[in-house]
Amino acid sequence: MNAIETYKLTRAFGNLIAVDDLTLSIPKVKGKHMDTQTTTPESVSVKSGSVPINWTGIALFIILAFGISWAIWFGLGAVGVPFTIRASIGMFGPAIAATIVRFLRREGFADAGLRLAARGRHGVVRIYIAAYVLPPVLIAAGIGLALLTGVQHWAFSENLHASARALAAQMQNLGQTLPSGVSADQLALITIIAQTVLAFTLAIPLNMIFTFGEEFGWRGYLLPRLSPLGGIQAAIITGVIWGLWHAPLIILYGYNYPGHPWLGVVMMVVFTVPLSMIFAWLRFRSGSVWPSTLAHAAINAQAGFAIVFLSQADSLLRAPVGLIGLIPMIAFAIWLAVTGRLKPDANQAYVTEENKPLP
Repeated sequence: MNAIETYKLTRAFGNLIAVDDLTLSIPKVKGKHMDTQTTTPESVSVKSGSVPINWTGIALFIILAFGISWAIWFGLGAVGVPFTIRASIGMFGPAIAATIVRFLRREGFADAGLRLAARGRHGVVRIYIAAYVLPPVLIAAGIGLALLTGVQHWAFSENLHASARALAAQMQNLGQTLPSGVSADQLALITIIAQTVLAFTLAIPLNMIFTFGEEFGWRGYLLPRLSPLGGIQAAIITGVIWGLWHAPLIILYGYNYPGHPWLGVVMMVVFTVPLSMIFAWLRFRSGSVWPSTLAHAAINAQAGFAIVFLSQADSLLRAPVGLIGLIPMIAFAIWLAVTGRLKPDANQAYVTEENKPLP
């Protein structure tokens, strides 16, 4: 293992914790007078395909989401801001874009999914549990498949020793010494255990601050606007756009797929499409963006486990975001689709007076 790989492993140990519908006015005749009854966002029912899609708002959102995030990434990079910081700040681009479009077009926030659950939804607690449990299960399944196929092998011991050596060298450079009676391997193991606990606890709400910046845009705005196409189609399109949004990070900085600047973008889309389908299921079932925000945060907090436990491999294949590592996630997304679980609840779609279907 060379110095670069040792450095990456050390970073992996240290970064485990780093990473409804709008109100619809329905005319109601009472005797000779026409009254207007306003329904709640959660009670609107619009059949798939019956509501014209407002492509202007969608296009404006996409342009702003890409433009704001990319400007942040390029701008902060030009002045030397570290990658992790500028990447995290750029995550707020979709949320800022959605907010601007909602204000400019006077769309309001009733369909943004800001409640913990939409009114009248049942089984929402199970959805939140699924949002917390699914990410580590899918990551673990991807790790298992990488081991079974031989793409990677179990390398925890050698990774631990490499991390211990790097940790000892770092402490020496800082003029520090190991605690009395504690070896470098023991200190590295203690660090792993502590970070594992944090990855399932405090790291998740911390990451939710940043993942909300994405989810408020992708699942809070774009997905409901596309839902008249059907839940599956809306989720796939959202996933493709979401994946392409990451392009500068992959092409310029090797994010997730080092060594593959262009194929990495393709693989990112392969990653975000099934993940978008899973997040769409959470959004449709709950009527809220918070379950997908939670699941997104859990993935960011726990994805580093594969680097800690497994050997190095080609980034296009390895767990958790290479092709082999993604197979369990892809299989689960397909299962959601074929079993009809990606239908927008109550045919969820954004409705205004402009695109309201005729009776």
